[in-house]
Amino acid sequence: MKNTKIIALFLCLIMTAAALTACGGGEVRNDVAVSELSAKINSELESGADLVDAPESYISSSMGFDLSSVSEYVVKINSRGVNIDEYGIFKAADDSQLQQLQTAVSNYLQFRVDTWMVEYMPEEFPKLQNAETKTIGNYVMYAILSDSDKQAVFSAFEKTLK
Repeated sequence: MKNTKIIALFLCLIMTAAALTACGGGEVRNDVAVSELSAKINSELESGADLVDAPESYISSSMGFDLSSVSEYVVKINSRGVNIDEYGIFKAADDSQLQQLQTAVSNYLQFRVDTWMVEYMPEEFPKLQNAETKTIGNYVMYAILSDSDKQAVFSAFEKTLK
């Protein structure tokens, strides 16, 4: 349990540093609808058609998110069960909620790693171990995808918001 807290704290520090450096490259838009971001990201994914919106009950219970700090969100999960492809985009209600949102995303990803069953799709586990987050403005995105898909979706995320 202590290691989990240390890892979560470390991830929070990394995300805070990333958030501070993300703002250095010009004007950041905070007026883009999460649905627009999601549409652009889905078009970058080979498995985009297989991803469906996770219901609010999944996000609040399985993911453990308090959605009161979020003004908009989308979480896309695989509907066919052939892989663990997943991503989420959350827009903080305001600047004061951003750190809480980053922590929630980090905790969720760590929870997924900690509870992974090794016999379940072992070829997919590296995607989870290498899951990444990116913060731009008031938006936090995570991706549990292949390295090439992560690169494509984070590029689309950044281009849309800058």
